[in-house]
Amino acid sequence: MIVHGASSAVGVSLLQQLRPFGVRILGTASENNFDLIRRFGGEPFAYGTGLQERLAEAAGRDAINAAYDNVGTDEALDVSLALTPDPSRVVSIAGFSRMARDGYQVVGGNIPDSVRFRDEVRSHLVELAARRELVVPVSRTFPLADARAALELLAGQHPGGKFALIP
Repeated sequence: MIVHGASSAVGVSLLQQLRPFGVRILGTASENNFDLIRRFGGEPFAYGTGLQERLAEAAGRDAINAAYDNVGTDEALDVSLALTPDPSRVVSIAGFSRMARDGYQVVGGNIPDSVRFRDEVRSHLVELAARRELVVPVSRTFPLADARAALELLAGQHPGGKFALIP
C-alpha cells in the first residue's frame, strides 16, 4: 500500500492502525521525515522525480493494492492511479477536483459517509490511544490565547504533528 504524506498526523495514524495487520506501507514524505515513517513501520520514499518507478521497484512482485493520499498533488494522484490496478482502491483526503474524472474515492469534511465512518471508529481510536497503541504526535503547544498565532503558523508550514491549544 502507498500512503502519500505518511509523516503527516493522518499518515502516522494510518501507519499505526495498519501495522497490526501486517500491511506493508510505502510512505511518501520529505526526507527530513523519513525517521518518523520508519518509527511507525513504514518504508519512506521522497517525493519528486522517478517516484512512480521507485515505488514500483520497491514493491517488486508484491502488488500495490491500495493508495491513501493525504497531500492531493497531481504527483501523488498520478502515481497512485498508475500503480493501483483499481482506481476505487485509491482514497484521497485532499484531491477533490479529479475524483469524478479519475474514479478514486474522496473522504473527509462533511461528506456523509466520512462523518458516519468517523463516528463509528472514534471510540476504537480512543481505546487504542488509552492503551498507548496509538500515538498522536504533537509538534507544538500554544496557550489558548495564542490560537490565532498557531493558526497562522499552521497555514504556512507542515508542522510534523498536531498543534494543541492549552486552556
